[in-house]
Amino acid sequence: MDKKITIFESKTNLPLIQQNKKFNLNEYEIGEKLCKLPNGYISIAKKVKTNQLYCIMVLKKSDLLQSKNIEHEFNKYQNLLSLYHPFIIELKSINNTNPYNLFYLTEFMAGISLKNLIKINEKLPIESAQFYLACLITVLDYIHKKGIIYRDLRPDLIFINSNGYIKLFDFSFSKKMKSDYANTLCGIPEYYPPEMINQSGYNKSVDFWQLGILLYEMLVGCTPFIDSDPVKLFQKIKNCKIKFPKNINKNAKTLIRHFLIVDVNKRLGCTKKGIYEIIQNPFFDNFDWERLLHRVLEAPFIPKINHIYLSSYKKLEGIYLEENIIAVPQERDPFYNW
Repeated sequence: MDKKITIFESKTNLPLIQQNKKFNLNEYEIGEKLCKLPNGYISIAKKVKTNQLYCIMVLKKSDLLQSKNIEHEFNKYQNLLSLYHPFIIELKSINNTNPYNLFYLTEFMAGISLKNLIKINEKLPIESAQFYLACLITVLDYIHKKGIIYRDLRPDLIFINSNGYIKLFDFSFSKKMKSDYANTLCGIPEYYPPEMINQSGYNKSVDFWQLGILLYEMLVGCTPFIDSDPVKLFQKIKNCKIKFPKNINKNAKTLIRHFLIVDVNKRLGCTKKGIYEIIQNPFFDNFDWERLLHRVLEAPFIPKINHIYLSSYKKLEGIYLEENIIAVPQERDPFYNW
């Protein structure tokens, strides 16, 4: 038991990117798109001189301005600067001076989103759900100790990398807590916790509720609360009556119920025992947390990614000409002076 507890102590004083060092667009080429984002996309990128592969987030500045996501985008940038964890995408550098796009250069990742994996298989085996949930628990423990809440934990934003381990890559709604509670509605409605809907203030409680929703979706193939009418959906969430398929694992069912408790003071992860109450849950009996963090535990699924390396590349500088997007003048560009 002690061994399980000690692995969650912070181990890292790792180097951050040089905040004033912006990468040169002319030094990189862009390849295949990996996934869409609300205001852009993630693609493979290659450094021309070395052929080293990276990923690059390309976000349209005009869209960010129109959607009024400036504060969220700045939060993402600041939070990624401060985070270094094996299951969080590593930010290498940015280019914020281009008038068309905001670019984030990150470590290379290739694989499949957890959402697509669930969709392909309809639902996941219990061993897979246990593995991915455990990865996320280590991430939440890490960011919560830094005073950051994630607020948008869903399978669309969880990437299964080439080694079978996850990468959490979109921190748009993450927030460094400056007070005891936040109030913003963010994420997708099916994952909203009751306290977010009621706008009664929330903290890391939101992330533990979303773990419960995510575990249910992995094992069942859909979220537990569904309705096309937002009012009815929110009422279902606040009533918190969960219907389980007959064949669902008993320990998984109990764990989900303990996450999906309306009273945040009784919700799993939010009590005085904190994260340790989760890792000591019977759902994780005999799970090797230390091997997981060292990434030597066998992953349940390894994506096939060979075709990605054969992607055709084109110059990164100038892609805005092909996409016919609007330039943001420097005097109106809130990203320029980051």
